[in-house]
Amino acid sequence: MTNQLVVENLSFSYGKNTILQDVSFTCTDGIVALLGNNGAGKTTLLNILTGLKQGETGKIHLNDIDLAHAKEYPIHLVGYLPQQFDIYDNITGYDFLSHVYDTKGFDHHTKKIEIDEVIEKFNLAAVIHKKFKSYSGGYKRRLGIAQAVLGKPSLIIIDEPTVGLDPEQRAEFRNYLFEISHHAITLISTHIIEDVELFSHKILILKDRHIGYDGSIDDIIAESKQHIHSMEVTLDQFVQLKNQFTIIEQKRMSSDKIRIRYIQKDEEHVVNHPEKEISLENAYIYFQKK
Repeated sequence: MTNQLVVENLSFSYGKNTILQDVSFTCTDGIVALLGNNGAGKTTLLNILTGLKQGETGKIHLNDIDLAHAKEYPIHLVGYLPQQFDIYDNITGYDFLSHVYDTKGFDHHTKKIEIDEVIEKFNLAAVIHKKFKSYSGGYKRRLGIAQAVLGKPSLIIIDEPTVGLDPEQRAEFRNYLFEISHHAITLISTHIIEDVELFSHKILILKDRHIGYDGSIDDIIAESKQHIHSMEVTLDQFVQLKNQFTIIEQKRMSSDKIRIRYIQKDEEHVVNHPEKEISLENAYIYFQKK
């Protein structure tokens, strides 16, 4: 069965400061990327979805479960890896996974099988019986994702999935996310575009307190491409053009040449240097600045 998360008209405020206003979207199995500038409300939204905060208005349904109004939040259906994942230093990885399994109320008859399964999947065997304080950043993140997927939840929420990891570890972690997303809604919030560019089938962009974009990577690139131009300029020209264009990317081509990608500020006097290929990062910057 395909899982479905439906959020309708969700709002949240701190005092008089509105953080989220009429946020609505629908997700199914696969990787869904939640993007937005710092302070846009991404972590607040994740906290509401995981039951850590209560939305003021709106509906949240995971399959047939009302997450917003359930008497007891269904923690067995939702896995969560926060940006700052920490446990007590003297607890072993295995004991922590055992505790998570018991807390979520899973069948004790299959406990060892399911814990051993995530240990193998995330290559934790070398450290699983060691204390958490001895774990490297990479192993801490592996343990974090292992506890989030334990019991095969319908919804997996991850805040900044590759924070603190080196490039090789980030690539490995993205492969993990892709694998687990085949049978779960995998909602990830990140500011690292590389984390979402390869595998995400859907992008949500939080802007001005609501979902400003809801669609595919291909669609946002196609929509943005017609507004993004590129050309090669000298260093002196680059300094002059900074006042005329919104430059979103620059790359040195030689000692005196720079290739720029830019958004023309004055659409009435467009310099016609259309860009054939742009990245998701280019499209995201355009969307935030338009």
